Amino acid sequence: MWWLGFVLVVGVFCENNETIFHGVLNPDCVASYFRMFVTRRVPPRNYLYFHETQVDEPVVDEAALGLLRQVQIGWRIVGGKTIDIQEAPYQVLYGEYCGGSLIAPEWVITAAHCKEKETFILAGSTYRSKATRYHICAHFTHPLWSSESKDHPHDFDYQLVLLEVPVPISAMARPIAIGTLEDIVPGHMVSISGWGHVAYKKSRMQDILRRVSVPVVPDAICKHLPNENYRRITPRMFCAGYINGTKDSCQGDSGGPVVVNGKLVGLVSFGVGCAMAEQPGVYTKIPYVRDWIRAITALPL
Repeated sequence: MWWLGFVLVVGVFCENNETIFHGVLNPDCVASYFRMFVTRRVPPRNYLYFHETQVDEPVVDEAALGLLRQVQIGWRIVGGKTIDIQEAPYQVLYGEYCGGSLIAPEWVITAAHCKEKETFILAGSTYRSKATRYHICAHFTHPLWSSESKDHPHDFDYQLVLLEVPVPISAMARPIAIGTLEDIVPGHMVSISGWGHVAYKKSRMQDILRRVSVPVVPDAICKHLPNENYRRITPRMFCAGYINGTKDSCQGDSGGPVVVNGKLVGLVSFGVGCAMAEQPGVYTKIPYVRDWIRAITALPL
C-alpha cells in the first residue's frame, strides 16, 4: 500500500506481478480496511441474511421455457411493480443514478461501469428521497474490467465499495447472501429491483422502489438475437427477460440486484433500450467472482 495525495492506493499482486485487485481508500477508512485486509479479522456475523428471514421456493415460468411465445401482460412493467423496501432490504442506490446491493453492513456491490466517482450510497427506505446517506471511503473495481475491452465493454462489470460507517441492520436494511452459478437456470425467474426509469429516455428516476420478475434466457437463444451485443456475451454474463419485450430493467437500474430464492446472483449490466422485442437485459454473474470478493472484503462468503 502507498500514499498518493489524499487517498491511499491499494494494490495486491500475485507471484508473476499481475494485479489481482486494486482500490482507492480515503484516509477516514484506512484503519477499518487495515483491520479487514491485513489482519483478515472480520467480526463474526451477528445478523441474518435476507434469505434467512424468508421462506421462498424456486419459481419456474413454464411458458418462458419457450421464450419466443408471446406472453400476455396486463400492465406496464418496465419499472415493475412498486414494493416496500422490506421486500428487498438489500437494495441501495449507489450515488443517485445507479443501484447496488448490501452484502455486509459496510460493503456494497455495484457495476464497474457506474465508475468510482460516487461518494455515498442511499439505503433504508422505500422512497429514494427519504433514504439515509452513507459515505463511501473506498472503491474496488475488478481489474479485468475495461470500457474498451475487445471481448465486451461490460465484461467483468463488478465494483465493491466500502462504507465509512456500517449500515445498521433492520427490516429495512439487511445484507443479502451470494448465490451460486447453479442458481442461474434457464426458464427460472429472477427478480430485479431499483428506482430506475420506467421508459427508455422518456421518464426519470422513480421515487418509489420497483421490482420486476423475468425468466433467464438460455445462452443459445440470447447469442443468436439480432443485436451484435448479444453475440458477444461472455461467461460472466446472462440474459433475462421476455423475447416479446414486456418486462425489463432500465436506465438508473445499473448495478442493481438480480435475485433468486433470496440470494444475489447478478447485477444489472446493460441493455439495448428497455423492454424492447428481442432485446432482453444482460446481467453480470456475481457468483463467478466470489473469490475476488472474498480477497477484498475478507468476508466468509
